[in-house]
Amino acid sequence: MVNPLKKIIDVKEETDSDIAKTLAEISEKNSAALLTLIAPYVGRKVTPSKISGASMGISEEFAVESAIDEIRSLTDCKNLFLLINSPGGSMISSYKVARALRSVFSNIRVFVPHIAASGGTLIALTGNEIVMGIMSHLSPLDPQTELKSGKLVSSRSVIEAHAFVTDFFKDKEVEDAPYTYKVLAEKFDAVDIQDAFAWMSLMEEYIVEILKDSGYSEDECQPLAEELVRGFKTHADVINIDRALECGNKGLHVVPASKYPMEWKAFRDWLGKYMLKSTTDM
Repeated sequence: MVNPLKKIIDVKEETDSDIAKTLAEISEKNSAALLTLIAPYVGRKVTPSKISGASMGISEEFAVESAIDEIRSLTDCKNLFLLINSPGGSMISSYKVARALRSVFSNIRVFVPHIAASGGTLIALTGNEIVMGIMSHLSPLDPQTELKSGKLVSSRSVIEAHAFVTDFFKDKEVEDAPYTYKVLAEKFDAVDIQDAFAWMSLMEEYIVEILKDSGYSEDECQPLAEELVRGFKTHADVINIDRALECGNKGLHVVPASKYPMEWKAFRDWLGKYMLKSTTDM
């Protein structure tokens, strides 16, 4: 985090003097606070056989709240440069973080040197601009839903699988169907299907809300929300800068890294310091 409006700029948290100096220069030059949300790629061993990766959740909600409080104690600056590197996490937590950042900062520029997927994409949409390079990617925002069996699956997959089975049986009796289709039909639960529809509708509402506050016009918001939730093949689909520019009917507000070369290099260096650390070392 950087205090942007002091003559002598204090850099909080960052201990690398070279990185801190560059970040302070960027902060002063742009009258902007700097904040990073980095999920490192090295997980934490929680059991002898299980490794847990970093993701957006409750602890991150409170960490962001504390960061915002600290920034507010230093400055009333309304500009934020946000570096994101995240494979995702809780959509609820990501939405709350996005809303918290937007409630404090009126102009947000998001930098995605590598990945802001799933919940990370939802946070990235708070950006009035999203800065991406050739290795950057966002992801679809089809929400994941937990079935009554406990399995976590894409809401869209639940709905499309149900539609497939429904279509198969529209002109067939159950008794005449192959055994595998009978078993498949019996696996569908009405509550799971209703939950999947509800989650997708709610996600579109979240996206529209965030996009409106990020400077998107009325006619941009709904097409973007629908495509991000329903318009890609899988949750793991890569949305690179070219696809981001084609999303919806007018594209996301994405700009190439070449527009901000100094900031891009600094943020890549900043990310590089932490991305391969273990979550226990952060």
